Amino acid sequence: MKALFRRGKARVALGRTEEGREDFKKLRKLTPEDKSVIKELKLIAEQDKQLYAKQRELYKGLFGPPPSVEPPKKLHWYIILWNWLIAQVLFLFRSRTKKDN
Repeated sequence: MKALFRRGKARVALGRTEEGREDFKKLRKLTPEDKSVIKELKLIAEQDKQLYAKQRELYKGLFGPPPSVEPPKKLHWYIILWNWLIAQVLFLFRSRTKKDN
């Protein structure tokens, strides 16, 4: 049991907290009244909370604020007609150049 405790402490110190947590959970099943195991599990949980808060703060401004959605501008009928007319002229011009080749 002492070896399992030390292995858990070493894994946590190396940053392998998931493996260390598993070791302490095994120890907790073997000796549920051991206060040092409970203390270590609480320390791991606190470290996870701090890491999560640090990562959240770090990535908070990464993508910037969400874009604001503006309503689409109203298109006037003459703009739509002009765009349609240009599209028709371009279509005719392209079809003639294909026939010439």
